[in-house]
Parts: sequence; structure tokens; C-alpha cells
Amino acid sequence: AGAGAGRSRARKGGDLSLTVDVTAEDAFRGVTHKVTYRIPSTGEQQTITVSVPAGAVDGGKLRYKRRGEYGVAGGERGDLVVTTHVEEHPLFKRKGADVTMEVPVSVYEAALGCTVDVPTPGGATVRLKVPAGTQTGKKFRFKEMGAPDVKHRGRTGALLVEIKVQVPTNLSDDERDAMTKLREADTRDYRERVNRYKATY
Repeated sequence: AGAGAGRSRARKGGDLSLTVDVTAEDAFRGVTHKVTYRIPSTGEQQTITVSVPAGAVDGGKLRYKRRGEYGVAGGERGDLVVTTHVEEHPLFKRKGADVTMEVPVSVYEAALGCTVDVPTPGGATVRLKVPAGTQTGKKFRFKEMGAPDVKHRGRTGALLVEIKVQVPTNLSDDERDAMTKLREADTRDYRERVNRYKATY
């Protein structure tokens, strides 16, 4: 038998993984979490402070070197991999560092134009001028008003505001009369492209 027979070779310990839940607001600004986890081979509890960076995304991973399972025969410890689970925000939706949101406006505001104060993920307010005749689905872009970009420190994504035109329901008698007069006075052909393909017999 050669020298060293019967001795275990040094082997690195396996990586451990855990998930931390982060609110949408904390993901925008960054947060620290104290997390306690168990080492499988020994059963001991260990605690680590996890620094979730500003702009953290759902499913993002943070790696902490040598905080995982113990190595064998003098091998170094594995790593601890922490996955961030970011809760959905009721208003803001994320696409990386870009943030999208919908802003409802009435059919009257869309037709005549209006000004809307829009909140940003950073806690500021921007003033959006909606031009007369704006259609539903129209998008407005505010540079550097989105989330911090975790991949490029110092950069911030954009805020994309999408207009949703709301048609009123349950009209009062006065509203119905006024809108009926408007409809009768409107000579625009809104369905020209559709009517072009109507079957003719």
C-alpha cells in the first residue's frame, strides 16, 4: 500500500441555501436581515447578517463564502447562498431596474388633457402632463426614477407610466344626456379600417 493509504482526502463542504423574504419597499432601498440557519452535519445553529442591496430583485442570489457545510479532513467550508424573495408591490411592477406602473385617467381627462402627480419608488413625486387626446396604453418614461440597478452600482432604472383610460359606468341622467349630445355631434369615423373589410353582398 502506498503512503497515505487509509487517510481521507480533504474535501470542501457543500453549499447551503436559504431564502429571505423582502418587502417591495425594502428591496427598493436595501435592508439587512439577521438570519439563523442550521449546519446539517453538526446540527448547530449559526446566525449571519444578510445585506440585501438596494434594487434587489426577486430571485436574486447573495453568496457568503465559507459559511456553508463544514469540509472533510481539513477541507474548507462551503458557501451559503441566500436567495431574495421580493414581495409584489400593489402599484409598482419590476423589470430589473426599470419600474412600470399604471395610472388611470377618466375619459374626460384623456380627451381634454390633464396633469397627474405620480409617486416614484424612491418616495418622490413627479408631475405627468397627459396631452389632450391621449389613448389608453400610452407610455411615458421618466429617466432614473425607477429602482437602483444592482448590476451597475450608481445607476438607476427608468419609471414607465402607462395610461389606462377609464370609461364611466352608472351614468347620471345629466351625464347620459350630455354624452348623448356629444355622440350625436361626433362625425369621426373611428372604425374606418374595420369597415373596410366588412363583407359586401
